[in-house]
Amino acid sequence: MSGITTVTVKLDKDVAAAARDRAEGGKLQRVVLSAEDRWFTHGLPREEAARVRAAWRAEVERLRTAGKLLDTLDVLAAFGVRAELRTRGWDRDWPPLPPEAPAEKGRWPGSRDKHFTGSLTLRLPAELAHQTRAGCWDSSKDSIAVLRRWRDRNPGTVRDIDELTLYERHAATITTPGDIWRTAIQRALTSPPSEAS
Repeated sequence: MSGITTVTVKLDKDVAAAARDRAEGGKLQRVVLSAEDRWFTHGLPREEAARVRAAWRAEVERLRTAGKLLDTLDVLAAFGVRAELRTRGWDRDWPPLPPEAPAEKGRWPGSRDKHFTGSLTLRLPAELAHQTRAGCWDSSKDSIAVLRRWRDRNPGTVRDIDELTLYERHAATITTPGDIWRTAIQRALTSPPSEAS
């Protein structure tokens, strides 16, 4: 699976600002790194200059993948998502999502309205976004089925405290992609900025 999936993450505005600041710091770090003598191409023959530019692009990608250069929000988020999936054991191939899985865009059953004050729009590798959705589905499908049956029994506005408590208990066992995106951003923010080498 190739391509890009755009996701919008609802989160606290201070966390969104911190992510933007971290990416800006990464941009400055990239500029400093690019000023090293080994990346200069001025006066080089065209073939040699092309090799230097290709080596620079490969070095930037290596540093980004290692989390040593988080110079865009997308890179920061992808680094955090990969780390979160690895921690959960979700960094693997998954079976295709069934038709009853929640749509790629939209609200998952069990999503809680936490009144987030900020948001980030991210472009993630499609494979990474799919792994996330598949992991969320696999870990939550039984709870989603229970919650859907609960909703069938309780259409409309529910005021019964016992039913609402039951709903909350089931909703708490569902992991949504939004949960993963938010945790991933926090994970990337708490990883120490590394000296690129």
